[in-house]
Amino acid sequence: MSEDKVKAQAKVVMVDDIDTDQIFHQSLLTIHDPEEIKPHIFGNLKGYENFGKEENTGKILLVGKNFGKGSTRQQAVTGFLAHGIKAIIGESFGPIYYSNAVNSGLLLVEAPEISQFDVKEDDELEIDINQSRITNLKNNNSIKCAKIPQPVLDIMKAGGLLKLGEKL
Repeated sequence: MSEDKVKAQAKVVMVDDIDTDQIFHQSLLTIHDPEEIKPHIFGNLKGYENFGKEENTGKILLVGKNFGKGSTRQQAVTGFLAHGIKAIIGESFGPIYYSNAVNSGLLLVEAPEISQFDVKEDDELEIDINQSRITNLKNNNSIKCAKIPQPVLDIMKAGGLLKLGEKL
């Protein structure tokens, strides 16, 4: 992430309490190659089993509350990075998932009102980092999101925690 605004089409998966096992099934934990992880993302989430096989490059994923709850597994973050997802907007995130995503350079944006926000699949969204605002460019509606802390932005701009360490 190098800009103060992130623009992309929406991919809508407005489901609450998606756990890491629904994102990437535990039976596949021996897979570590991002390209091999990619087709299995949401393979255990009813109604979204084909997500991993779809083209999602450059999209912003919208999810419900408590996204990524449960046990830690890096593949549940790596898969979205392999897909080229620019950001995930959710009402809230599981704390371990949030840490793993930030450390890997995957932008997570908390927006408590996201479930009431009028967004349809493939609507063009813009996340304004400085203004803490998400706008649907199709209908010009916008909502506030949580301010992203500066240390998180620094990690995002570096491309992840390890890359930030290389720059220091």
